Amino acid sequence: MFNDNFKFLIVGAGRGGTSLLAGLLDYHPDLEVGFELYASAYLMGNKLPYTGPKLLQKRAKTFADACKRHAKNHSQAPWGNKITTEQIYALEADALANNPNSPDVLNTLFNKYLKRRKVVFILRDGRACINSKINRTGQPIDLASERWQYSVKCYRFFQTGHAYNVCVRFEDLLLKPTETLTRICDFLEIPYTDEMLKGTGNDKMLADYQSDKLDTSKIKPAKLPEEYMLKITDDLKYCGYL
Repeated sequence: MFNDNFKFLIVGAGRGGTSLLAGLLDYHPDLEVGFELYASAYLMGNKLPYTGPKLLQKRAKTFADACKRHAKNHSQAPWGNKITTEQIYALEADALANNPNSPDVLNTLFNKYLKRRKVVFILRDGRACINSKINRTGQPIDLASERWQYSVKCYRFFQTGHAYNVCVRFEDLLLKPTETLTRICDFLEIPYTDEMLKGTGNDKMLADYQSDKLDTSKIKPAKLPEEYMLKITDDLKYCGYL
């Protein structure tokens, strides 16, 4: 077992609830959470110019090492980092473009370079998540749908190919926050505290995401065009939304 202070990751789709969950957990007195630290720089390669055949290994190791160093300087509490599946998607796309025989990205990243770090995965109904991507980030519906479906690919991996994870739903976090956060706290081996519920206003979050309470209006699934519903139906069923 590793002996550094980098203990866990929060993973989920962009516009899928990762910031809210990170904000809540960061308010626990026994935890500290980074908000996508080193993800753009190293997972996506924006500050790592290497483009050789071992791109995946280089980026994954550099990201993991940066997290370990950061956690070492924050040793007063177990440290975790939240990342999005879009950042992992970028890593996978670049790795395969540089080396079509590149090892499996998810297995390599989480079972080798992030070995035994606990993962808290958050799911959001694809209909609402895709709609939010379109409305809040300006993504075209094709890309928004593809990116949400990649998050389901990641979810499948954690369900079948990773031993140290717990999955929660964005909708449950909003409707049953105490129960959902208690489940996560049990997984992270820390006691539940109501202090986390104040994290909706965590100033580590973007200003647009900050709130004085949990906004349950965000759980309503949006209506997507029929052709896109057909594309995501199997994934919605797998995730239990249909």
